[in-house]
Amino acid sequence: MNTNTLDVLEINQDILRLIPANTSTILEIGCGSGATGLQYKLINPHCHYIGIENDLNLAEQAQNRLDEVIIADIANLDKITLNIPINSVSCLILNDQIPYFVNPLEVLQQCQKLLQADAQILAIIPNLQYWQRIINVIQGEWQNSTNNVVNWFDLDSLRNLFNQANLFIYELQVKGEKTASFQNFLQLIQPLTNALNMPAETLANKFVAESYIVLANNSHLSPRRLLIQTIIMAPSGCDQLRVLEPDRFTNTIPGVRAISAVKTADINAALNGEEKVFIWQRTIMTYETHIKQLRSLLEKDYLIVAEIDDNPIRRKEYAENNYLSYRGCHCVQTTTEPLGKFLQEINPNVAIFPNQLAYLSPAKNFEKRPFIHIFFGALNRENDWQKIMPNIDKIIDKYREKLFFHIVHDQLFFDSLNTNNKQFTAFCPYSQYKEIMYNCDIALLPLNNNPINGMKSDLKFIECAGHSVVAIASPTVYANSIIDQQTGFIYNNPQEFEKCLKEMINNHNLRQKVANNAYEWVKKNRLLSQHYYQRYNWYLQMRDDLPRLNAELRERVPELSGINPIFL
Repeated sequence: MNTNTLDVLEINQDILRLIPANTSTILEIGCGSGATGLQYKLINPHCHYIGIENDLNLAEQAQNRLDEVIIADIANLDKITLNIPINSVSCLILNDQIPYFVNPLEVLQQCQKLLQADAQILAIIPNLQYWQRIINVIQGEWQNSTNNVVNWFDLDSLRNLFNQANLFIYELQVKGEKTASFQNFLQLIQPLTNALNMPAETLANKFVAESYIVLANNSHLSPRRLLIQTIIMAPSGCDQLRVLEPDRFTNTIPGVRAISAVKTADINAALNGEEKVFIWQRTIMTYETHIKQLRSLLEKDYLIVAEIDDNPIRRKEYAENNYLSYRGCHCVQTTTEPLGKFLQEINPNVAIFPNQLAYLSPAKNFEKRPFIHIFFGALNRENDWQKIMPNIDKIIDKYREKLFFHIVHDQLFFDSLNTNNKQFTAFCPYSQYKEIMYNCDIALLPLNNNPINGMKSDLKFIECAGHSVVAIASPTVYANSIIDQQTGFIYNNPQEFEKCLKEMINNHNLRQKVANNAYEWVKKNRLLSQHYYQRYNWYLQMRDDLPRLNAELRERVPELSGINPIFL
C-alpha cells in the first residue's frame, strides 16, 4: 500500500489507539504535520478533524491532511479566540502540550466550553516524580532534561488541574518500565522511604512513570467497567477480523478492557469492578475437556460467548460433541443471517455481527500501467474456480501481454494459469495480503452454490471495495452486497464471467468508475468504526440478562447444573 504521504514516525501511537473510533469532531492541539489525524481518517473518514499548530511548516503539511487547521501560539492558547462552536467537540486531544501552556488551567477551561457533554479528553503528561528526573536533579542536570517545560505535574497536581477545569479523569495509564536500573534506584532510596513512613509500593508506582496517559471525560460519570477476554483457537485467517480489530476499537470505549491470547487464557485477569465476558473463538469443545473449564468460568461470573464465522458442518467434531461449543455458552456471535439461523436451532441467543473493514486504504490515482493486475486469494476455494478456469485460459490467450496475476495461498490455481505473468504468495500475514490486493485492479470471487458457501460472509468483496479493486463475483453470497455493474460485477455462468472480465480489461474508465463506486459504498456502509458499538451494547445487554441466560444454560447442559451457586 502506498504510504509515501504518511511518515509513520510522526504518528502518535499512544494517542491514536485511544481515540474513539466513531467520534464525530476531533480537536487536536499540537497536531504537527497531521500524521495522526490522517491515519485516524482511514478508520473514521466521516469525522471532522481540526488541528491547532504553531509551526508554520508543520501546519502547511497538516492543511493537506486534516479538515481544518488553526495556526496559533499554543503556549498562550488561552489568549486566542478559537472559532469553534461551543459544545461541538466530541474528542479533545492535548498530546503532550499541557506542560507547555503558560496558563494550563485557563486553556483547559476554554476547551471545556467547546466539548460535548460526553466528550473524551486524551493527554500525555510528563511525570515530575519520574526516577530518572530525580537523579538528574541530584546530578545537577535538571536544566538539560526540562525541554522548555513551563509547568511540571505529579499525580496529585495533575488530578487537581483537571478537577479545577471541571473535567473527570476516569483512567490513568503509565508509561514506564521497571528496569534493572529502576530496581537499583528503589534499593538506594529505601532508607528515605522508611524515614518518610510511606508504603514502598506507592512510591514505586509514582517513580516508575515517565509520563501519564490521561483519559478523561466531560460527563463526570464513571464508565461501566467491562472486561472482554477472548481465547483465540484459530489464529490463522480470521483473528484480525473477528478478534483483534474489534478489540482495538472496543478498547476506545471508556471503561472497556479487551484482551486476547492464543489457545490460553487467565481467568483471574479481571480488575476490581470489571464485569466479565469470555469469548471462545472457533473452539471445538468436548465434554471430556471443556465442561470443567465452563464450570470455572461460571464460578468466576463470566458471560460466556461462542464466536464462529464458518459453517460448523465443515467439522464433524462439532456434531460428535452434540454442538457443546454453542450449547455450552450463554450466547453466540456470528457473521451472517444464514449462519445465525442455523445456530439458533442450537442456542436461541444469537447475535449477528457482519465482517467489516477496519481501515480504508488511501484513495488510488488509477494511473494506466503496462499490465492489468488480477487478484485471487482464498482458502478452500479449489472446487469453486474449476468451472471458470477454461474461460480464464481464453482470456489469457487473448490478452496475454496485458495481464499479470497475483495469487495468494492457492497453489493449484496458480499452477493452472497458462501464463508466466503470475506471482505466487503462500499463506501470509493479513497486512501483506491487503498490500497485494491494493496493488491490483480486478479480483476474482467465485463461490459455488452449496450449503457451506451459502453461510459465508461477503468479506472478500468488502476488502476489494476498500482497496479500490473491482470484484467479479458469483451470485452466491455476493449478490446481496454488490450492486451489479455499479459497485462490482455478478456473473451467473462461465460465459458471463468471461464477458465481465473482458469488459474490465478493455474499459479503463469503467473499471475506475466501478472501483470508486465500491470504495465510496464501503466507506459509507461497512467500516468497523460504524458498527463496533453494536457488540459492546449486546455484551452489556447479555450481562444484564445473565440470570435468565444461566437458567437456560443449565437446561441445555445439565452437566453444569448444581455446581455453581449462581444457579441456586
